[in-house]
Amino acid sequence: MGASFFAGGGKTGFFRRLDWNKPSPTLVTDPTMPATDLCHPEKDRPLSIQEYMRVQEFPDNWLFWGGIKDKYRQIGNAVPISLGEAIGRHVVRLLNNEKIEQYPDFPYSRYKDTNYDLFMKLMKKREQKNEQLQLVM
Repeated sequence: MGASFFAGGGKTGFFRRLDWNKPSPTLVTDPTMPATDLCHPEKDRPLSIQEYMRVQEFPDNWLFWGGIKDKYRQIGNAVPISLGEAIGRHVVRLLNNEKIEQYPDFPYSRYKDTNYDLFMKLMKKREQKNEQLQLVM
């Protein structure tokens, strides 16, 4: 980590330490850019190629070709295997016209009013507001 370890904030970037019990931030294609460096949860060092692979859920025997930057780029451009699987299963459900489960009180979404019914209510309110403004003008 070089001199960055001792530098104050805002000078050369910073490292974000992973937590064993929390999801990883998004892996990027170049882990050496300021503010994108991820640290090992316990050791004072950036993540290795093998650790990058583990975060993205690649099997240990998976091979990546090229130099070290090429490998980081290939892994950083990927999505975790379980995410691809979840999306695939959802697409299959949609194609089979199966019922899609709704989670109205899901506490982890940062998006509000994103289900269809709430969205339509908001759009109707906006429409009514626009109509009222046009009447006033």
